Amino acid sequence: MVCDIVCYCTQETVTAVRFESSIDIDAPAEKIWGLIDRLEEWPEWMPSIKKIEKVSKGPLQVGSQLSVTAKVSGLTVRLLMTIIEFVPERTVVMQGKALGTNLTRFYTLQPLTGKTRITVGGEVTGLLARLARRGGEAISAEIARAARKRVVESD
Repeated sequence: MVCDIVCYCTQETVTAVRFESSIDIDAPAEKIWGLIDRLEEWPEWMPSIKKIEKVSKGPLQVGSQLSVTAKVSGLTVRLLMTIIEFVPERTVVMQGKALGTNLTRFYTLQPLTGKTRITVGGEVTGLLARLARRGGEAISAEIARAARKRVVESD
């Protein structure tokens, strides 16, 4: 099993930061997508996510809204996220606001020979962006590791 985690953070302006975490999983993209697509189950395998539910009806797609409750850096944060990009089995991008910041989160799957790279990350803008970055980095790495663990345990 290969487990490569890459984390980075860039500061484009004083109030904008980007972060991401990637991990290779020995499974096809379709299997990993099943985890992403079943959002309501995320709290079962991801400790920081306390609750996630679709607010809008129908399948996940551009315009779908999600209510997310997460514990980040000791704080309970509630977010209303809207999906702005959606390509089944490849990518989900969503936006929302929390604690005086604008947050964009992304989840991408890149098929590789015999495995899939999942990249989880985001971008935060606003006055508290630098503070929010730490929590965003931590939860991105946690999601990537938890996804790998969940896929391995299901084999």
